This record gives sequence, C-alpha cells and structure tokens, in this order.
Amino acid sequence: MTFLHKMAVFALTLGLLAGCDVPPEASTDAGETTTSTSGSGQTLPPPPVAERVQPLPSPGPDKVLAVVDISEQRVTAVRGYGDGRPPETHHWVASTGIDRKPTPLGAYYPDFLSPKHVSSIYHVPMPWSVFFNGNIAIHGDPDTRMLGERASNGCVRLHPDQAEVFYRMVEEVGLRNTSIIVRE
Repeated sequence: MTFLHKMAVFALTLGLLAGCDVPPEASTDAGETTTSTSGSGQTLPPPPVAERVQPLPSPGPDKVLAVVDISEQRVTAVRGYGDGRPPETHHWVASTGIDRKPTPLGAYYPDFLSPKHVSSIYHVPMPWSVFFNGNIAIHGDPDTRMLGERASNGCVRLHPDQAEVFYRMVEEVGLRNTSIIVRE
C-alpha cells in the first residue's frame, strides 16, 4: 500500500473527509448553510462543528486525492503541493450510480483521461472524463438537474465546470499520482 493510500485510509478512518462541504473562507456558525465551492449553485448543509475544525490532510506533494461519498452524494478533491502552499480543496455535489448499477466501492488509480468523451453505450456526452475501474468515470454532466441524487449507471457525475477542474488537477499531477476513493 502506497503512502498516499495509507494516508487516505487513515483520514477516512478518522472521519476527516466526512461531510466536508464548508469552504475554508466560510463562517463556521452551527446553523449556517453554505454553497458548493465550484459553481453548481446547490446549497449544502454544513457538517457537524467537530468535523469543521479539523483540517483536511494533504495527499502529499504533487498528488491528488478524490473521495466520492455515495451516502452524501458528494466529492471532495484535494491536491497537495510540494512548495509549501496549503492544499487545494474542492467540495462538490455529485450523482452516483443507481441501486441496480451502483458506483463500485474501493480505492483506484485513474485509467485514462478523455476531455470530450461521448458514451459508446448510452450515446450521451461525458465531458472531462477521468476513467477508473474500466468504463466507470468521474465526469461532467451537462444536465445538472439530478446532481445530489443517485442517477447514473455507475459513473460519478459532476457539474461540467467542476469536472474540468478535477480533470485538470489529474492531468497536471498524472494518473499514478491520483487516488480515487469511493466509499458508502
């Protein structure tokens, strides 16, 4: 198990990445509601106070960690830098697989990138696709109405602008410097 995977497991065990939907610049008053950090416009409830005061761990210099939380329908993406800058962190509303075609749980490296992908199975656009586990990808969905609900055939759908941010993060650090954790 690589250092990055050990750190991800440790962070998940401590619950540091659970419910992390408050941007760093947002207030942490207990009753507040905040907006997703990257443009979907959907409003998210704040996590419990105890989780908001703990910092997110950096995945390491020039590495990316994405945690897909199926129960919350959210993705947290963190990129670490080796030059002393704090980690770049994003929290996004997502749509994962429906019950009969669930998003597979586990830890993955991306397999390949496809910026203008069109599904060969469903014939729908999948912009900014980061494929992992065969034909499963984190990708943009031009129809954002279902974000926040299970709606896909196994993929992790994001707002296209957010999918592009994630795609560029992975493109910059490389496939083997990116880990994707999918958890219930």
